[in-house]
Amino acid sequence: MKEIVVLSGKGGVGKSTITASLGSILSDEYRVVMSDTDVDAPNLALFFHASLNKSWDIQASEKAFIDYEKCSGCLACVDACRFSSMVIFNDKPFVVPFSCEGCGACAIVCPENAIEIKAARNGKINVFDTEKAVIVSGELKIGESSSGRLVDVVKRAVRQKAEETNADLILTDGPPGIGCPVIASIRGSDYVIAVTEPTPAALHDLKRLLEVIGYFKIPTGIVVNKSDIHMKSRQAIMDFAEERGIPVLAEIPYDMSIPKAIAKAVPVIKTYPESPASKAIFELADKMKSMIAGM
Repeated sequence: MKEIVVLSGKGGVGKSTITASLGSILSDEYRVVMSDTDVDAPNLALFFHASLNKSWDIQASEKAFIDYEKCSGCLACVDACRFSSMVIFNDKPFVVPFSCEGCGACAIVCPENAIEIKAARNGKINVFDTEKAVIVSGELKIGESSSGRLVDVVKRAVRQKAEETNADLILTDGPPGIGCPVIASIRGSDYVIAVTEPTPAALHDLKRLLEVIGYFKIPTGIVVNKSDIHMKSRQAIMDFAEERGIPVLAEIPYDMSIPKAIAKAVPVIKTYPESPASKAIFELADKMKSMIAGM
């Protein structure tokens, strides 16, 4: 069983669109389990009109909880909180859950031992069924933190599902950027597809992403989406890839069939299989098949 992760240093370059199409193509030949580790904004399941099979809450962060039967209302915890997460309400301290970091300072200073730092539900795992594949998706609750820890839980859940279904491949739609969720998504994978677009901002963020991937020494290829919108920036990406010895797996041209397909919430290779973008994605899928066979 192999795992391919699709990442982008910058949001909005087409990572999820490409992942959905690749998943649709590869599931015709392999037993595929897909995962969505963009836990702040999971949307991979939308491309497949997937039905929710099951869902469960995840405790991946800690917060302060007050036992008001013990609380004397001295408000020492309010003074101790560096995050302004303890506020006064009806002459008693009240925890603001969105900003509480679970640092424990309030519990230390409380003379009545009325405050306890406990695990809090900050997200959930959703398992969706599609026509040919299963999607395991993480969803962070609004205003919550510890997205990296939630991604780690998603990775464990998807590997378990892959073992249960005897899957050949895990295809992961990762989060944008270079933070903790990205690091958690990369860890343990076999190959990374780095999606970018020909703009200075995208190239800048691609370089940062490749630094992170390089730390894990995982083989990587670049996909240039909307490749013809700015030829000077495209050439800069090609020169950079050649200089670093990183293969450019595909160049997907700007194609109005993609936003039309997104509006329908269907992979572009399904709705417009003869479009220039779809043909480029089919070629990318063929390369991935050859790569999977050699892994």
